[in-house]
Amino acid sequence: MIQSETATQLNLILQQDADSVLAWLKNIFSADSSPPEGFNWLGLAEAAAFNAHEGKRHDSTAPDIKWAEVATTVYDRLAALADKAKPGSGESFTISSMTLRAAMIRKLGGVPGDAVLDINRLLQWFWDKLKWSREEVEKKAANWRALNIEEIRELRQLKNRLKVISALADSDKFVLEPEIKAWLSLREKLP
Repeated sequence: MIQSETATQLNLILQQDADSVLAWLKNIFSADSSPPEGFNWLGLAEAAAFNAHEGKRHDSTAPDIKWAEVATTVYDRLAALADKAKPGSGESFTISSMTLRAAMIRKLGGVPGDAVLDINRLLQWFWDKLKWSREEVEKKAANWRALNIEEIRELRQLKNRLKVISALADSDKFVLEPEIKAWLSLREKLP
């Protein structure tokens, strides 16, 4: 069976080390070079995330932070492009990016300013996305079946974002603020 050209391109990229892939991405995203036509960006993000979770080749128990950086870079780019085309449509890419960040922070701990391991980036994303106060969310969640579809969708997205944050709550590497813990207590009440 003959592989498609886009699959071949993706495989060639994935055979490189993560630093080379990051350099390639920076060239493309800075417009210094053009991406291959029809390139499978989501495939690259997912494969890089898999490589990050699998760990370094010499130690499979340690996640590979460089592959996590590749994955989050691509997910973030996909989210930005989707949001530019239609505001709010990049949410699933952002959730993937933040879920990977949370997993890496949980395993390796937070590192301020790091592209992947900065817990403040993750928490700021959560706070920035809030449309309602905790009290308003609690009221809406208690009677969510009576809400309009947009409000239900927003509650569901909040639940998805809380799932990302909950990965941090189970870690012994840091303690979450009481306010975040209060938000996490609402998660099971959301649709």
